Amino acid sequence: MAPPIDSDPSDMSRPARSVARPTPGVDRRGLDILDEAACLALLAVGGIGRLGLSVGSLPVIFPVNYAVEGRSIVFRSEPGATTDAAAHRSVACLQIDGFGRFEPSGWSVLATGRLELLPPGRGEHDAHVPVVPWAGSGESRLIELPIELLSGRSILHPDRGV
Repeated sequence: MAPPIDSDPSDMSRPARSVARPTPGVDRRGLDILDEAACLALLAVGGIGRLGLSVGSLPVIFPVNYAVEGRSIVFRSEPGATTDAAAHRSVACLQIDGFGRFEPSGWSVLATGRLELLPPGRGEHDAHVPVVPWAGSGESRLIELPIELLSGRSILHPDRGV
């Protein structure tokens, strides 16, 4: 069962403590480890993330608006580097985060998998994905990032308020 989310993670004016409740556990740097359910709950809100992949052996980051379906992240892209990477099932990751504007707190989630270029006109799947590329106005393709690795961290320093 996913931990409760007290507020919308896209509302960055709220402190991170009201966004995600970490599981007991701290990594070696003192950051709270978010369990899989908390990571999926934060991802499921949808919105904007950063897609990281390799183009010509160099790392690139693209902002994407996305939705979550089960354990997959879906988004649309016009033909280019992202659709080429999906056609080759390249490894990619999507990162999202939130932070407190008025206190030193925040959270981050990273989902990694292999991109898949979904066939055009995949019926109801195509029709109900509520995301369109922000840039451009041409033909877009539906891309899926099935989640193979998922991790998240949060930090809250109540003793170090601003």
